[in-house]
Amino acid sequence: MLSFALNWYFGQADTFGYHLVNILIHILSTLFLFNTITILLTKIYRVNSSSKHDAYVIALLASCLWAINPVQTQAVTYIVQRMASLAALFYLLALRQYLLARLAQNSISLFSRLLFCMLFFLAAIGCKENAITLIPTLLLVELCFFYKSNKNSKVFLYILSTATAIVVVAGAMYIFSKNYIPFSPEPFGDRPFSIKERLLTQPAILIFYVSLLFYPSPSRLSIDHSFPLATSIFQPWTTLPSIVIILVLIIFALFKLKKYPLISFAILFFFINHLIESTIIPLELIFEHRNYLPSLFLFLPVAVGVNKVLAYSYRHMRVLYGCSVASIPILLIFFGIGTYVRNSAWASEERLWADALAKAPENARPYAKLSEIYGWKKEKNQTNFQTALSLLQIAIEKENPRLSFKTALIDNIGKLYMNYGLLEQAEKYFKESLEGNPNFLNSQIDLAQALTLQGKFTEALEQINIVISKNDKQSRFFNLQGLILLWLNRPHEAAEANQQAMQRTFVNKQRYFYNTGVALTSAGHFSQGRWFLGQALVNAPFDRRILSSLIENRLMAGDQPKARLYTLQLLSAHGIVSLTTFLEQARTEYAAVPINIDLISPLIQQIALETATNLKKDDSTNSSGST
Repeated sequence: MLSFALNWYFGQADTFGYHLVNILIHILSTLFLFNTITILLTKIYRVNSSSKHDAYVIALLASCLWAINPVQTQAVTYIVQRMASLAALFYLLALRQYLLARLAQNSISLFSRLLFCMLFFLAAIGCKENAITLIPTLLLVELCFFYKSNKNSKVFLYILSTATAIVVVAGAMYIFSKNYIPFSPEPFGDRPFSIKERLLTQPAILIFYVSLLFYPSPSRLSIDHSFPLATSIFQPWTTLPSIVIILVLIIFALFKLKKYPLISFAILFFFINHLIESTIIPLELIFEHRNYLPSLFLFLPVAVGVNKVLAYSYRHMRVLYGCSVASIPILLIFFGIGTYVRNSAWASEERLWADALAKAPENARPYAKLSEIYGWKKEKNQTNFQTALSLLQIAIEKENPRLSFKTALIDNIGKLYMNYGLLEQAEKYFKESLEGNPNFLNSQIDLAQALTLQGKFTEALEQINIVISKNDKQSRFFNLQGLILLWLNRPHEAAEANQQAMQRTFVNKQRYFYNTGVALTSAGHFSQGRWFLGQALVNAPFDRRILSSLIENRLMAGDQPKARLYTLQLLSAHGIVSLTTFLEQARTEYAAVPINIDLISPLIQQIALETATNLKKDDSTNSSGST
């Protein structure tokens, strides 16, 4: 969040800076991955004692295969997934410091490295909680590469085993406190699946992740996948084979820990770092960015194998050697092209969700996202309205990621009608949404707004009062309540509501100054009302509504000279014709606080007439002088 705040400080909503930082994080992660693998191969696990060249080749190939893999697009191009990429960077730095600590030759170096390891670990946790898996990963490192290597091995093994046990116990307590019952068949919370179904589905998803990493065709990648939910180990049929494959891989890795430590490390590292997001916690079923950290070392055994093929073919089969050498850059080029092509899908929001729709036509979210684009971000016309409406109606019948998603879709249909000014239809859909979920906050607020825009203030007040009584008391709730109370001519209560709104706003309090000023004016507190209206005018010195309310304030206070000055300021910025139209529309513009049109109109017309008369006199005088 700090990095996002800095991006916002320097570039506001310009996405270039955010993408630049994400790319830099990815580059740094790649460099430190290369360095970490190099340390592992040259100083800890001697892949080829005759030459360091082999270690550099392996480290470079493994790092490149990870870095330019099209799967990583979601973690890097999707700006908000900086949480995943930055956590992985700090995680990798912590792991590197641990390796250097284990190679330290003196106590000062040992403890300083361990201190940095802890600091980087805390930074990783600060980015994303799944970095807690560093603790069991360090135990894995100890078992694969350092066990019985020196006199400190037992100490480190004991400490890391204890820390891992604490993490496991804490995880179990968390699962128990959240009531994540593994074998319950009931949907959990707002999810359309049970914990049992999630656990049964994840093995197939993990195998799918591996297939994406080794065959990352852009045609297989999507921001949102539609994945079949497993209801038993036999349904769908892929569930049982996936479980068997994962068990075989884990058992192989454990039994071959000493003989093939690099392979065992890569396999177990992948599964350990999927423990948080791919097991019992009821998150979304599948996301590609979850592979960013777990896949760090997945290509290490591949690179070792390629290196061995090169070494053997160089000595015995020169033709195979030549083909192998040529195939490596070709593979990397294909990965690079795949990443470039995959990024093209992120060129615009519409293209991204159209791509997702083509690849996951049974998933409701792409339809919902595209409906937002056609309903709110494109030109307002009947074609776009009908397109958005059709997309929302289709989405209702598709697979929903949450039980409340259908309720939200019905609410969005209401919002679409409201956006096009069809308030009665909007009200109907908001009520339908609340029939499905009486406590759905968005529909409660939207219904209150629709009723307000229709002038049904008593019903609107009842609705917003229900919202305030049942939910966190947010500033926007009180702002709407204050608006409704002003139209009901209850200014004292409106002033109190606006005060509540300002008390709950920590930034940009000025947005509530205007409504507060109107409420105080209507309540007879003219000086205070004028102060708030004046503060609102600072940010919009020619705003018709604010100036009109200041005229009303001064007339009610009996300050005719100031009222005239505000009127002159209003007329200097806006013509009398446009002002007349504005004032007539303001009588029924229920989205904004009321203005006493009958009070201020005579003064505006009088001063407009005086101004016009004076201009005619000036023109006449100038004409006489010229004659």
